[in-house]
Amino acid sequence: MKMIWVSPECPYPANTGGRIVIMKRLEYLSQNNEIYFFCVIDSDDEYKYASDLLKYCKEVHLYKRNKYFALSKLLKAPFVCVSRWLTSMKYDIERCFENEKIDWVIVDFPQMLGNISEKIFNSNKLVLNQHNIEYVTLHNLAKSIDNPLRRILYSVEAQRLYRFEERCYRNLNIKLFTFVSIEDKAFFEKKFEKVNTLLVPVGAEVHRYEENKDNQNIISYFGKMSYPANAEAAIWFSNNVFPIIQKEIPESKFYIVGKDPSKNLLNLSESNSNIVVTGTVDAIEDYYEQTDLVVVPLNHGGGVKVKVLEALGYGKLVISTVKGIEGTIFRNQAELLTAESATDFAYICINALQNFSCYEGIRKCGYENIWKNFTWKAVVERFEQELNHLKS
Repeated sequence: MKMIWVSPECPYPANTGGRIVIMKRLEYLSQNNEIYFFCVIDSDDEYKYASDLLKYCKEVHLYKRNKYFALSKLLKAPFVCVSRWLTSMKYDIERCFENEKIDWVIVDFPQMLGNISEKIFNSNKLVLNQHNIEYVTLHNLAKSIDNPLRRILYSVEAQRLYRFEERCYRNLNIKLFTFVSIEDKAFFEKKFEKVNTLLVPVGAEVHRYEENKDNQNIISYFGKMSYPANAEAAIWFSNNVFPIIQKEIPESKFYIVGKDPSKNLLNLSESNSNIVVTGTVDAIEDYYEQTDLVVVPLNHGGGVKVKVLEALGYGKLVISTVKGIEGTIFRNQAELLTAESATDFAYICINALQNFSCYEGIRKCGYENIWKNFTWKAVVERFEQELNHLKS
């Protein structure tokens, strides 16, 4: 099949959840299909990644996001949309669609629908990949912001995004909506009365499982730290959970692994030498290798948390809030552990570190579930089969 793929950001390097999802789908779909990739970038530095994307794509087209010009179009749609709508991009996508006899136009995120022409909508060949329910994610993010003015701006943007999404889903011809989360799929079907939906879950790469691993009392949290929900989770764990653990196990360490940490996050390691804030790392596998427990202390955010599946694929014992495993099929005391309060979180971590071998069964069950059901190869193959079925 020939596919146009439209993305709101450059997925390379794949160092965030959304980027990992896009890159893995490109990697495996490109094995049997031709992909023409179009995406928006934030800076000139990202043009250099075209060569990396060309390993998986027939053509790669990158367009610089124009945030200032977008201000003149705010009456049409929310800023998160219009700042990614580019006349040249829309023209090039339609020209590619006509010249290459494209089978599918796959769009990541509803914000990018403004780059799709009426001709493509009328072709009945459009697939919209939903990584979250976007307006809900933005609304939840607004509630977590302390600054009153920013909170109001984000709330207004969330409301405008809802109205934009509703118009799109009611009026535009979209052949298929895909979701990474069971809950998001069910919510969407009920809210917008749609049945042309498909679950395409997040996958994971499976790494070597280490039996009877020696315990080093290292706890880690992985994620892009410029994302407010991740930063808030890391700070909450550092201030409310880790001190209880450290009191009981003085040699324990907490690693916050992810790019773009704020000054508030960096200050954590200055006030406590057992907290390590890494910033960008060259080889994330080195940090997984040394880690005993992976924590996911999230209280906000939508979709499936890629970090959960990634950690299970590395054979790690995962301890999470209920929010952190939302949208997955993983169960407490089966494939991982969940905690409700800071105190619960701390004592589950303490017990796991002090009695590590007792949790071997849970750790292995999580790993085997990924191996059997959620490898990226299997997930993308099922998506490809559905596209072939709809095409025939």
